[in-house]
Amino acid sequence: MAEAEKKKKKKEKEKVDDGTNKSKPKKKSKVITPRALKMLREQQAAIPAPKEYIGKLEANKSLDKFIEDTLAANRIDEVETLDLSRQKLTELTPRVKFYMRMLKSLKIFNLYSNKLRAVPSELGELTALTSLGLNENHITELPKEIGKLTNLVMLDCRFNRLTALPPEVGNLTNLKKLFLRYNKLTSLPKEVGKLKNLEVLSVRNNRLGALFEEVNNMRSLEVIDLQHNHLTSMPEISNLTKVTVLDLQYNTLTELPRGLSKLVNLTHLQLKYNQIRSVPDDLLPRLTKLTELDLEGNRLTQVPKGLPTLTKLSKLYLSRNKLTQLPAEFAQTKSVEELFLNDNMLANVDQIVSLPNVRVLNISNNNLSELPAGIANMTVLRELSAGSNQLESLNRELGQLKSLIHLEVNDNDITEFPSEICRLTQLKVLNAEGNKMRCIPKEISSMVSLEKLQLGYNQLTSICTEIGSLTSLVELNLDENQLKALPPELGQLVSLEVLSFNENEINDLPNELYMLDHLRLFGMDDNPLANIPSSITDGGSQEVFNYLGERLQKQQGGGV
Repeated sequence: MAEAEKKKKKKEKEKVDDGTNKSKPKKKSKVITPRALKMLREQQAAIPAPKEYIGKLEANKSLDKFIEDTLAANRIDEVETLDLSRQKLTELTPRVKFYMRMLKSLKIFNLYSNKLRAVPSELGELTALTSLGLNENHITELPKEIGKLTNLVMLDCRFNRLTALPPEVGNLTNLKKLFLRYNKLTSLPKEVGKLKNLEVLSVRNNRLGALFEEVNNMRSLEVIDLQHNHLTSMPEISNLTKVTVLDLQYNTLTELPRGLSKLVNLTHLQLKYNQIRSVPDDLLPRLTKLTELDLEGNRLTQVPKGLPTLTKLSKLYLSRNKLTQLPAEFAQTKSVEELFLNDNMLANVDQIVSLPNVRVLNISNNNLSELPAGIANMTVLRELSAGSNQLESLNRELGQLKSLIHLEVNDNDITEFPSEICRLTQLKVLNAEGNKMRCIPKEISSMVSLEKLQLGYNQLTSICTEIGSLTSLVELNLDENQLKALPPELGQLVSLEVLSFNENEINDLPNELYMLDHLRLFGMDDNPLANIPSSITDGGSQEVFNYLGERLQKQQGGGV
C-alpha cells in the first residue's frame, strides 16, 4: 500500500515537472530542466531547416505549409535560401506574396523552370537577395520594384519572353552577372550602363538592333555576349579594358567596334557571321593575349595582318570568306593548334607546313590542286579535312602523319589510293567519297583502327579481300560504284553496323554477310541481284538478309 502511494506521488510530480497538470496554476520558471530541454529540441527538429528550403513540394507539403511552420517557430527571418524551381508554378498565390514580405533574410531565390508569366511586385521587398533565378519561364516583363534589390549580385532571366527591361534595373549597382539570353529584347535601357560592378553581360539570342553608348562606362565588364542579335554597329568600348571575352557572332556588323584595340586583356574575339570586310592593320599586334580569333563567315579578301604577334593564339577561324592567298608571314603563326581555312578561294596553302602545333586543319572547299609538299612536318596533326577541292592525287608523305585519326579527301578528282596512306594505323575515319578511284590497295588491312570508311561515288570495280582485317570498322559505304561482287571476307567485320552498297552492279551477295551480328543498316537498293529470287528482293533488305542466313546454314551443312 505504501509502495502504491509512493508511485502515485511520483506520477503527480512528473505531471507538474512537464507542465501537463492543468489543475493548478503553474508558476513560470526561468530554469529549464534536462527533460524540458530534450522535449524542446525534439520539437525544433521536427521543423524544416529554417535557413535553407529545397523546393521538393509534396502533395501534403505546400509552400504555404512551409511558411506556416516557419512562422510558428518564429524563425521566418532566418530563411536564407528558397528554391521553388521545377514546381510547375504558373503564379505565386496572394498568400505567398504576402508572406514574401517577411523573408527579410532571404539571399537566394530560385524560381527557374516553372511556367510563370509574371513576377509580383512584392519581389521588391526581398532586399537582402543576392541571387535571383527567374530563367526558363514565360515571363514577359519585370516589375519596376526589382530596382529595390540593391544587394543583388546575380540576376538570371534566360529563356523567357521579355521584350524590355525596366529602367530601374540600373539601381542594381552590386550586380555582377546579368543573364538575358533567349528573350525578345529589342533594346536595353541606357540605365544598364550604371551597373558599375557588372562583370558578365549575356544578351545572346535576342533582337537587339543597337547597344547603348553608356556601355563604355561599365569598366568592370569581363564578358560581353551579344551573339545572335541584329546589331549593325557597336558603340565605343575603349574603356572596357578588363574584357576577356567579346562575342559578337551572328550579327550584321560591317565594322569592328571603336576602341577595340584598347581591350588588351582580350582572350576570345568572336566575330563569326557578320559582314566585316577588313581588320585594321594595327589591331592584332595590340591584342597580345588572344587565344581565339573567329572571323568565319565574313567578307574578308585578305588575311588580317599581325597574326605572328599573337604568340598565345591557339584557335584561328578564317573560313567562309573571300581569301585568295595566304601572306608569307602566315608561316610564322607558330602557336596555332586549330586552323580553319575552308570555303575560301585559296589555290595554295604551302605556308601551313611551317606550323608545327596544328592539330586540326580544315582546308576543304578551296581551289587546291595538290596538298602542300612537306605536310609530313605537321607531326601532331590529328584531323585533316581537304574535301571539295581539285586534288588529282594524294601526297604519299601523308602516310607519315602518325597522329592522324581523321582524314577527309572527299569530292576531289583522285584516281589512286596510295598504299603509303595505309600506314596510318591510328586513323579512325577515312572519307574518300566522290573521287575517281578504281581500287583500294590490299595494304588497307594495316588500318586496324578504322571505324568509318567512306568509298562511295567512285569507280571501284572490286574490293580486296584484305578488307576483312578491319575488325574495328563500324560503317562502310560503297554506294554508286561499279562493283560486281562483294568479298565474303566482309563477314569478318565483327563491329560493322552500317553497310551500304546501293547503285552498283552486284548480282549476288556472299552468305557470310549474315554473320554481321551488329548490322542495323543494310543498303542494297538499285543492284541487279539477279541470283537472288525476286520474291526475296521484293521483300526488302531484311528478307534478303534472312535469305543469306538460310543459304549460309545450308552451306555449312555441306550443301544439304
